[in-house]
Amino acid sequence: MSVALDKRQTTVRNHKTGREENVSSLHPIFKEELHFVAYQPPPLESSDTAAYEEWLERMTFIENDLQWLLRLQYDSFWCQAVFDGTLQNCLDSYLRFAPRSYDGVEHLPETGREKQQTVHRLVFMVCVRMATYKESKDYFMTPAVFGDILYENFLFDIPKIMDLCVLYGAGNGQLLSKMIGNIFTHQRKYEDDLRATVPTVLQVFDNILDQCGLGSDQLTMEPHRLEEQLPGTDLVNMPLSQLQDIVTYLGDTSATLNAFLEIYPSGCHAFHEEGFLVRLTSFYERIFSEMRTAIKERPWPTDSSKQSIRKKLNQGRHHFVKLFRQILHVCCLQPVIEQSATGHDVEGYIEDFISVMSASLSERRFLAAYEEKYPAQDDLDILTQTSYTIDETRLSFISQGIASAVEAYGKKQHRVDSSSSQETEGQASFGDDDSGQQRSPPDGSEHQPGYMAQAGACAAKISGVEMDSLISSVRDLLPDLGEGFIELCLEEFLYDVEKVINAVLEDKLPPSLTDLDRTLPREPAPVPHSSSVLDERQNVFDNDEFDVFRRDKIDTTKVYKGKREKNPLGTEVLDDKSTRQSLKPLFDLYGSVDADSIYDKSLYSDAMYEDEYDDTYDSNAIGAEDADSADELSARRQFVTPRILRGTTREQEDDSDEAEDEEHEYKRDQFIQDPAVLREQAAQRRASQAGSRRNFDVKGQGKGKGQGEEVLRNRTWKEKNKGLKANHNRRALADRKRGK
Repeated sequence: MSVALDKRQTTVRNHKTGREENVSSLHPIFKEELHFVAYQPPPLESSDTAAYEEWLERMTFIENDLQWLLRLQYDSFWCQAVFDGTLQNCLDSYLRFAPRSYDGVEHLPETGREKQQTVHRLVFMVCVRMATYKESKDYFMTPAVFGDILYENFLFDIPKIMDLCVLYGAGNGQLLSKMIGNIFTHQRKYEDDLRATVPTVLQVFDNILDQCGLGSDQLTMEPHRLEEQLPGTDLVNMPLSQLQDIVTYLGDTSATLNAFLEIYPSGCHAFHEEGFLVRLTSFYERIFSEMRTAIKERPWPTDSSKQSIRKKLNQGRHHFVKLFRQILHVCCLQPVIEQSATGHDVEGYIEDFISVMSASLSERRFLAAYEEKYPAQDDLDILTQTSYTIDETRLSFISQGIASAVEAYGKKQHRVDSSSSQETEGQASFGDDDSGQQRSPPDGSEHQPGYMAQAGACAAKISGVEMDSLISSVRDLLPDLGEGFIELCLEEFLYDVEKVINAVLEDKLPPSLTDLDRTLPREPAPVPHSSSVLDERQNVFDNDEFDVFRRDKIDTTKVYKGKREKNPLGTEVLDDKSTRQSLKPLFDLYGSVDADSIYDKSLYSDAMYEDEYDDTYDSNAIGAEDADSADELSARRQFVTPRILRGTTREQEDDSDEAEDEEHEYKRDQFIQDPAVLREQAAQRRASQAGSRRNFDVKGQGKGKGQGEEVLRNRTWKEKNKGLKANHNRRALADRKRGK
């Protein structure tokens, strides 16, 4: 019987004592003395021949060493993997510095790309072998000891696992998912490490905000003074290399987290328990708008560098939105879909979803980007289809909040002065940026501290007396501004008078307002249309030429009051017979009398119908005028029994049946055939009937052996049509009996 590697003993000779001793097969003395070189990323410029040759030689050493490692037997491989620190350093350096899928190595020559691909495959094979505790029935390890070896010797940790996901998740997702699941299954301490990693990730977000001048201590609810530096200006003035590092770090972090949670969905629960979703939306709202503004405003040495940094920023935005969706789906929506089908309670998951979405309503830019890729209405429809009763007001609040965010930061257009002869940048709608992602409006309004902290998710538009009061409050301090311009500023700053005044005085208006005419007048409010009974009236004479309710002017010459005078010309028209002769040939064509003209009075009078004439027997030709014989005239119709003397319907049917039986009765042949022939004919009839009858096998094989498609199809047919046989049609037969 084979023994596990951790329990296997090997006899060796002690060089100091000269005696033979039994030591574990997993012991440092079995490690080969080999130095694995660390990995270095490929040079950025392939024109540097010296750097490229050095990197290529290093990759050759790594390739040869890893191939040698993979050819070792099971026990030798594990001794080298556990006790060789240079191997761990080599693997760790590759996982940290290897180019990601979105980086690419197209600038390298073909030889360099092939070498990079070879090492990339070998590193993955080594990691897969280290994550497998059993290779065959002879080479295996106890699962519990396997988990302890991985954890205690730092063969795998959470950062390494995340790097493996982002490097190999795209092409080897299924194998990688099985590998990481095997690691977490046999060592539960990795779950605790994952939960401890979430606060570290959140701290990283806070550090990025501090470096950008957007820390929470810098966002207050009061306007800054003119001499104070506003948040976000550090991004414009910071060194270009530092800005590029921040953007690259954002993209790598979001891509790594997203790849890890796609490969290992169970890890989403650790992030959800720490309130990661709400912090993620807040971070997205505060950092990406400022980054976009800084990239737009700061000078760049070349356009290519600007496009490159903008592309990485858009990749980070995409991964953050996808990360939010992944956690929300796994922790809230997927349990609702699965457990609602089995009848389990889904109240907790629905409440979590509503809580997360409600807490994220203030992050309007994030909601606009999220709604573009993952419509929230589909998720709300899933919740409403469950058995759990949800307050419609809460769902309506979420829907209105998302709709308001899309309206504000999706595609937005401002009114412009009709006298303006040119279209400015502020008049353009906020569509898609160069990367194809939806871009938010220019971020000048967020320079105000606490702007988004106070922004309501469902801020309704203000109009009427309240809007007049706000405009009057601004014009008291800034009388030179037009009411239309002030109204647009109030809409941009969510009707906060202090923020509008502060932004105008500091000249920190967003570009959408900077280019507008500051004396822009206010558009007159539309006059409300008053409804009345006449508006609701419907009549066949509506909108005709005499409808006084809908026409202001009516032709009064066509209106006459009272009786009209007799027209003396009317009799002259009637007495004029000049057209009669011209119409006579036309009427002749419609004549019904065989005469030259229907106006021939004598013939016409003879053809007229006479009321006094008795035409009772005109339709029956009798006497000499009839061509029939005398026998036919004297023949009587067949005698018919009166209805009152007839029997009942059932008796008539019985009589007709008996008559038919007697009529169709034939003489039976008294000849007795050969019994053998009769038996053979009966067997043939039975065989033909059995051949035409279909064998419906519904029993199938035994329990646990699986059923074929034919058996399942027969069972389905029998279930659907069981009412046609047996005693399943009692109601139909009862109705038939009752109707007789």
